Amino acid sequence: IISIIITLLLSSCARDLELPYDTFRELRSYDTDLEDMLKDGTEDWIQGNLPDLKPFQEQFLNEILVPAFAEELKWGLPMEVMTAQAILESGWGRSKLAKEYHNYFGIKEYRKGRDGVKFYSDEYEKGKRVSRKSRFRAYESAELCFADRSEWFLANSRYQDLDFRELDCYEFAAELQKRGYATDIHYTKSLLRIIEEYKLKEFADWIKRSI
Repeated sequence: IISIIITLLLSSCARDLELPYDTFRELRSYDTDLEDMLKDGTEDWIQGNLPDLKPFQEQFLNEILVPAFAEELKWGLPMEVMTAQAILESGWGRSKLAKEYHNYFGIKEYRKGRDGVKFYSDEYEKGKRVSRKSRFRAYESAELCFADRSEWFLANSRYQDLDFRELDCYEFAAELQKRGYATDIHYTKSLLRIIEEYKLKEFADWIKRSI
């Protein structure tokens, strides 16, 4: 069934970078909303498999796991890495940029005619952390943030030769470091630690079986 679903999604979402955030609209039946079903199942999985989470961690995972899965269904971007990035770069959704503007990845606003919002962010130069003020994108929901994250990867020349569907989460995390995604030399190690500690690979396997 998963091959049928992926074929359905690919036929409706050509790689034109106009990313619909409602990935599940093609998969609804008369009595089942797949997105709502997966969100309910996600809550149960988290409570059963990650019982020691703090409330803000549980809330954040419930908010972002299904949108991350939606982007993997559409484009193949490993949801474990997307989720770990959101956790790492937003401080579990507690940064002001994340809480007020649903920007979980620190995506900067460089497009002409877009104002964005201004924040200070930490970057690394020659191994030292420095704080700089930059313009960032603002979103109305987690779904829109994750859809834009996909667009960023698909449009970025650094990743044009990658077939995301051919990469597992570990390979994709390694490619991010290799291709200069982050200035932090320990970035990939941090992602892999989060994937392991919060059982993101196990969750990804579970949710894929669920459809």
